[in-house]
Amino acid sequence: MKVLSVIDSLIAAGAERMAVNIANALADEGVESHLCATHFGGPLEEFIGEKVYSLVLKKKSVLDVQSFFKLRKYVLRNNIQIIHAHSSSVFWCVLVKIFTPGLKVVWHDHFGFSEQLHKRPWIVLRLLAPFLNHAFVVNGKLLNFAVSKLKMDASKVSFLPNFANLNFEKITNINPNIPDIDYYPKIVCLANLRPQKDHHNLLSAFEIVLSQFPQARLYLVGGHFNDAYYHSIINHISQNNQLAEKVHVLGSRNDVEAILSTCSIGVLSSVSEGLPVSLLEYGLAKLPVVCTNVGDCALVLNNGECGKLVEPQNHIVLAQTILYYLNNRHEAKKDASLLNSRISNDFSTKGAITNIINVYKKLI
Repeated sequence: MKVLSVIDSLIAAGAERMAVNIANALADEGVESHLCATHFGGPLEEFIGEKVYSLVLKKKSVLDVQSFFKLRKYVLRNNIQIIHAHSSSVFWCVLVKIFTPGLKVVWHDHFGFSEQLHKRPWIVLRLLAPFLNHAFVVNGKLLNFAVSKLKMDASKVSFLPNFANLNFEKITNINPNIPDIDYYPKIVCLANLRPQKDHHNLLSAFEIVLSQFPQARLYLVGGHFNDAYYHSIINHISQNNQLAEKVHVLGSRNDVEAILSTCSIGVLSSVSEGLPVSLLEYGLAKLPVVCTNVGDCALVLNNGECGKLVEPQNHIVLAQTILYYLNNRHEAKKDASLLNSRISNDFSTKGAITNIINVYKKLI
């Protein structure tokens, strides 16, 4: 079996992490696994497994004909049977299929604005849908969108939970290079700096946390795009004397395991999500979790049985819930253990890859 996973880039974000994780796991299961980033590479290139063949097309636009035919040539030369198209890469992958008889296309929909699906452009996706052999979706709302809005046959759409693939055994006695590592408590938010992640809400909540825990530190881990949102976060921090020395913007990091292993609580303050990989990684790190009740966060936290769910855009409730865990460390530890077990049992790499390969086998 020969499979090409396709993603726009290899920045350290959720869909990109999943593309790399799946390509690596397929190779470990004996599949000839290829990985293509259509636009550009990024930090995740470091995590591509030795058994995975990879390329970066560096396409300049949708109409970059040279890059398109480079992709098609790669598919033909390597006798690719299935393209696993992540997110918006599906457009080019369907075009490759049209020019390549016998090629199968599986679409993996990671759309992160599940609370705002009514705003999602869908006409082009509906036109592409008949060319898709199967679609994986990361939450129930996207499954309904594929069937009702894109008119896909329900038998060709399946829910596939995200999975995390961190290895905490390798970081024994290794401390990450982060500021104020000896301070307590350390709160971490693992999310790229994008508006839907609502870091402003978290920063406002952290001000309240500091009133009870003045030694607390907040670490924002994730890439940014040097855009207006990023600069608004930097300004929010720099213009507040209380935050300026206690919030650290670490950017995109390749030592996530080491960072999480030193922290006290994992937080997400998003206004919209799919099924965030960050929550899965917090669980593997045995961190107690506080997150907003959006997307499939409730599914991951088992409706709040192994973590705290709060309403979005309410910094007071977010702060109170973080403080509850800090003041009730026994319960925090218990919930962290429950979440760790849930992630290990229900969001495992093995289970996801078995489901993926079973779909592939049916297609070929």
